[in-house]
Amino acid sequence: MNRPQRINRGGKSISLSSTGCIMVEPGSTVLRLLAVEVEDAQASIWGWAEQPVPVPTTPGGSVPGLLALCQEALASAEEMAGKLNARWIPPDQMVVGLPASQLRGRAWSVTQRRSQPNRPIEERELRALLERTLRLAINRLRSEVPDEAGWSLVDAALVALTVDGHGVTDPVGFRGQEFGATVFAALARVEAIQTWGAIAQQLDFSTLTVTGTPLALAGGLPTSPGLLVDVGGMGTDLIWCRAGRPVALHSLPVGGATLTGALMETWKLSPERAEQLKLAYSAGRLSEEAMAQVRAALVPVLRAWRDKVEAALAVLNQEEPLPPRLILLGGGSALPGIAESLRTLAWSERLSFARYPQVSQWRPTDLSGVINRTDRGRGLGDVSALALAAWTVQQNRGSDRPIRILRELCWD
Repeated sequence: MNRPQRINRGGKSISLSSTGCIMVEPGSTVLRLLAVEVEDAQASIWGWAEQPVPVPTTPGGSVPGLLALCQEALASAEEMAGKLNARWIPPDQMVVGLPASQLRGRAWSVTQRRSQPNRPIEERELRALLERTLRLAINRLRSEVPDEAGWSLVDAALVALTVDGHGVTDPVGFRGQEFGATVFAALARVEAIQTWGAIAQQLDFSTLTVTGTPLALAGGLPTSPGLLVDVGGMGTDLIWCRAGRPVALHSLPVGGATLTGALMETWKLSPERAEQLKLAYSAGRLSEEAMAQVRAALVPVLRAWRDKVEAALAVLNQEEPLPPRLILLGGGSALPGIAESLRTLAWSERLSFARYPQVSQWRPTDLSGVINRTDRGRGLGDVSALALAAWTVQQNRGSDRPIRILRELCWD
């Protein structure tokens, strides 16, 4: 018999201090499921399981397909957790982090003039400003899609607060002529939320929390501001981050599978053989001659990937310079040539950066607040799942007034 279920959305705080949660990161080619325990200011991963995602299966579009993947992964992760931790108790909370490719997300700012600038700002004024800014962000995002009723808020984040143009952490008590707020909102298809609700219920979880992986990645970013370039199997996600929060998202349908396809076509290989060749090339396990041949075959594909990234960044670059840090992550970022292609954007005539851009790679060991006690999750493609685990720690911390108010507004 299924338990009564509550679905948390819109940044609702989750309590994980005693039992932990099952974390799901539904990638385009691999579904990762983690058994996570949160204690004090640390998330410990005791179980890790992965399932390949069939190409026809789209997260949010197939309950039976995703349910089968999750069932098998859940059994494996909990078996591992039980072996590694004798105190492990299967949790009744499930957390799903939707990737940028399944979200519409952007930050908007609102500045409000005050009729009595000498009177201290009150909490009710802050609440009204945040409500107005959040509503603006949601309405603008919905106006960009033809089926606006089919999208729902899954999470929101406070990017900045200002009083007379100066940044503050909490404007209540300050005096000033105007104060402003910048809020990031992330929408997902209602169908996707309902799909994961059905899956969580079938797996007998009483609580489901749906969030956006970009918020977890931004919160764990070692340097800020920055532009995350997440090269996955089926696509590339661009996440512009500031102050530990995302401010803009863009997704491109070009990823590691496109590179594998180029090798298949060049040498008439099966998908499996082409993928093996790509991985061997990435690891430098080929002869010098073979490395040169593979490099030559991938040049036109990498050039096309770079051009698409450049075009997407040009759209994001319309109002202000791009951040000077370009940070690569995702399994596809291990391929030689990806970082080199990204570095050439420094000379693009279509883009402007705050200063000369530096390209770096985000590795699993760069994340703080999470301890991986398994022998899995060591690859570049595992950063997002680890960031989601670290995100649970952030949710357990006490929130200041502006963040608390924004969370309440998300649930109104």
